[in-house]
Amino acid sequence: MNHKEEKIQSDCYKWFHNTFPDERKMLFHVDNNSWNNVIGAKKKALGVCSGVSDMIYILPFGQVAFLECKTEDGTQSDEQKLFQLKVMERGHIYLIFRNLDEFKAIIHKLRNGI
Repeated sequence: MNHKEEKIQSDCYKWFHNTFPDERKMLFHVDNNSWNNVIGAKKKALGVCSGVSDMIYILPFGQVAFLECKTEDGTQSDEQKLFQLKVMERGHIYLIFRNLDEFKAIIHKLRNGI
């Protein structure tokens, strides 16, 4: 995840955390990035998988949404596309957001069951 994506995701998480205090802990970040090879190897041994979405949102009505943060010109890796396909084959939701406004719209739709 690059610095621009980190900023977008941070802004989105803070908005969610402050807007929906009753939903805290239901939206969380998947720590899929490593600072070096040693930490990367340890995380891999603990179950970290490439391509997994940046965030997971456990919805109030039993569904799970996998949310991927990208910059305006960012694209998914092949591993991310494969993860998206597998998630959707199992009936879950996978969405990409590129800015805070898109994230807000996604969250409002998900919370309304759409």
